[in-house]
Parts: sequence; structure tokens; C-alpha cells
Amino acid sequence: MSQPLNQIIEFSLSMNEIAADLFIWLFKILGIYLALLILLTLILNQWKKRSRQKAEELEEEAKKRWNRSDRR
Repeated sequence: MSQPLNQIIEFSLSMNEIAADLFIWLFKILGIYLALLILLTLILNQWKKRSRQKAEELEEEAKKRWNRSDRR
């Protein structure tokens, strides 16, 4: 092969390696993003569940206090 053609082939191979590496990095970043999204969703669901339970407990306590005050 001639020298310039050989350089073009080597450059093309290195560009393919760069593209593959970029794709792998983008895939990893997407995986991390999705993992964080799932984690935050689970945390938010737990927080909402706890706050709902706390609200129900407060509502029950308020009803009990209201019923006690009616008896007087």
C-alpha cells in the first residue's frame, strides 16, 4: 500500500475506536442516570408513603381529641 492510504486506514481505525469509546461512555452515563432516577423515585415514594401515614395518624389524633371534647 502507499503511505497516504496506509495513514488514512490507520486514522479510520483510530476514529472507529474513538467512536466506540464514546458510545461506551455515553452508555455508562445513561446507565448511571437511569439508576439515579430509579433511586430517587424509590426514595420519593417512601417519603410520600411516610408522610401519608403521618397525616393519617394526625387526623386520627385530631378526631380522638374532638370526640373527647364533645363528651364534656
